[in-house]
Amino acid sequence: MKIAIFGGTGLLGSNLVKLYSKHDVRSFSRGHSNNVSRIKNNIINFDDLIEELSSYFDFWKPDIIINTVAIVSLQKCENNYDIANNVNCDIAIKISKVSKKYNSYFIHISTDHYYDDNLKIHSEQEEIILKNNYAITKFNAEKGIKKNNNKAIIVRTNIVGFRRGTSESFFEWLISSLKNNEKIYLYTNYYTSPISVKHLGKILLKCYEKNLSGTYNIASSMVIDKYKFGLKVAKKFGFSAINIIATEVTKTSNDDLQRALSLGLDVSKIESALHEKMPTIDENINTLYSEYIGFNESK
Repeated sequence: MKIAIFGGTGLLGSNLVKLYSKHDVRSFSRGHSNNVSRIKNNIINFDDLIEELSSYFDFWKPDIIINTVAIVSLQKCENNYDIANNVNCDIAIKISKVSKKYNSYFIHISTDHYYDDNLKIHSEQEEIILKNNYAITKFNAEKGIKKNNNKAIIVRTNIVGFRRGTSESFFEWLISSLKNNEKIYLYTNYYTSPISVKHLGKILLKCYEKNLSGTYNIASSMVIDKYKFGLKVAKKFGFSAINIIATEVTKTSNDDLQRALSLGLDVSKIESALHEKMPTIDENINTLYSEYIGFNESK
């Protein structure tokens, strides 16, 4: 099976390249990174994306195209809407058009940053609340993809995993801080349904096998706040939790960024479509622990 991954040097993309290594998988990105083989990674000009991909896919037509390209920093998106919308929306729509042209199954990775209410779990039909440029640009992409490629699947999710690149992921920062006995402030009023990149990657292939289209929440079967998540990670990894300090997200004078706080996802739709349960929080942490042990043993 031929799989094209856009944003293949990022957290999710680089992990998918490794996870799908038994297939003919190729990465497409702006540059090389030490977390993805240069042999697998193809540098492309996103400004001339459709033209470049057409010449490439005429000779190598992918069965699946996965878009993980995104600016995920809320502050960067807030500082420059035009750049954020180009990366998070315009590029995604261009890739969806190419997918349709070559009849490739298109998977677009969206976000869970659409809610800010008292609910801790949200279905795909819940009212969308766009609090910042990140959410606006990601939702712009969803609308554009639905208009241009009605066979695409849009995945709302919240991932955790190891980047093993030049910058740390949240999970890598958490493990490093626990290991070094540093103080860790984690929120008790910020709720998510985190899923490991490995679990997500396996589920995406099952979506392809079922030829699912439309919008799906793919996440942990449970909702948890960051503080409790940190405690669970510390326990599983064998670190002391004494330096994990409970705090809350509050509005401060030097932080005018609007943040969504209740991001839990209802996964009943994807569970029904695939006839299987999504992983629990503990199952996701166990998978991450196995990756961590395997990585350290290979050093």
